[in-house]
Amino acid sequence: MLLAIDIENKITNVGIFENKKLIGNFEITTDKNKSIDEIYLILKLMLMDKEIKFSDIDHVIISTVVPELLESYSKISQKITNKNPIIISPGVKTGINIKCENPKEVGTDRIIRAVGASDFYDKNIIIISASTITTIDYINDKKEFLGGVILPGIDLFEKALHQESAKLPQVEILRPNKILGNNTTKSIQSGIFHAYQNACWGIIENIIDERKLKNEKPEIIITGKYANFLANDSSKQIPSLGLIGLGKVFEINKEK
Repeated sequence: MLLAIDIENKITNVGIFENKKLIGNFEITTDKNKSIDEIYLILKLMLMDKEIKFSDIDHVIISTVVPELLESYSKISQKITNKNPIIISPGVKTGINIKCENPKEVGTDRIIRAVGASDFYDKNIIIISASTITTIDYINDKKEFLGGVILPGIDLFEKALHQESAKLPQVEILRPNKILGNNTTKSIQSGIFHAYQNACWGIIENIIDERKLKNEKPEIIITGKYANFLANDSSKQIPSLGLIGLGKVFEINKEK
């Protein structure tokens, strides 16, 4: 079995692959202050809950945007499999050509999502990762990663509005039925939702216009915690897209 670990700023996604198929996944909180032993125990318990033992794991692959945790997870991987994990870094083959000014600056989370999406489609793709940090990336039909946009997630819209005002309450983030709210809470909820949705879809329209993709009809893929707030008939939701990408990168780089 393959253990795939995608470490993001707030959440670490963990997937288990068997014969190239994602057979299970779970999330744990990303915490730079947790010790190796604590992380090891959490992983062990979460896998046991899925009736999987560490002894079932043959390989580990890791992507992280939190450098402080790389050493910890690498040591845990060595402890589980007695071998070094594959780490998404320069030199690892991905099947994606990063056509940016400095490819090393592109977050590995964005790269593995591009790999996962390109494994589904051989056409122009726009990927929205709707998380606390939202990214919108464009990969063309030649599997070239041409760049993207980074903006706050919908939860940061809500957090900023609450923290920067003296009287506005903290509210639940939801999809309102109407644009106009008839009380303060509903007005805030409408403002947060529509600001986020219009920002993301407006950016997508701008990408389509700038890259002259109207006739190409790019595939629009949404993933991430807040994907439901953006989904519509012109898009497809693919949960665990980063883990799917990690599984693909493993297959490209595994020892023959």
